[in-house]
Amino acid sequence: MSKMAIKISTNGPFSKCVVPLRKYTGLGITDIKNKIENKDFIAETDADDIDNLENLKGVVDNLLKLGAEVRIFESDEFGEGIFNYQDISYDEFINNIDRFKKIMEELQDYNDVLSDEV
Repeated sequence: MSKMAIKISTNGPFSKCVVPLRKYTGLGITDIKNKIENKDFIAETDADDIDNLENLKGVVDNLLKLGAEVRIFESDEFGEGIFNYQDISYDEFINNIDRFKKIMEELQDYNDVLSDEV
């Protein structure tokens, strides 16, 4: 299963980013600070969970508005080793979400057609 994750660095006061990160991750302030300082992944979600992807997008958008530098990573279980992350752009992130939504809608339409035939 693929994953999406983010790392952040702040260009201003660290405190601006605490509230959205605490709300999303449930981590304490010290843990968040340590992850940012150590350049660890601050948040991670399955790439096939549309609700979590939408929540992660909301956090990313909020952090960008607050002036944080957000790096987005995607893993590919079929790539070089399980969960080997590669840096992707914000546009690629949004495209992945949009593509996944379309696939889910097509699957739902297909299921509706199948259920109507039975």
